[in-house]
Amino acid sequence: MTVIHRITATVLTTIATVLGLLVAAVAAAASPVPVNDGNAFPPVPQAPATTPTTTIVNTGSPWWTFALVAAAAVAVTLLVILAASRIRRHTTATQLAH
Repeated sequence: MTVIHRITATVLTTIATVLGLLVAAVAAAASPVPVNDGNAFPPVPQAPATTPTTTIVNTGSPWWTFALVAAAAVAVTLLVILAASRIRRHTTATQLAH
């Protein structure tokens, strides 16, 4: 395998990984997880309280959490690709020497 093929395969793998992580992050950020109270049935409408004291809004994790996880995944992927290419290159050189 020539150097250009190896570089092309690495770049395409990295781009596919980044795009996959981006799609997963966008999907996770776009749809907050509903609260699971342990009841399989939908909640029964209650009479509204006369004066609400506190309103808590939770839309899930902030977007930068997904960005950090995606960046870490890309870094690990690149390290694995680099290690695999070095092992492969070393193995080929060793076989040629013997």
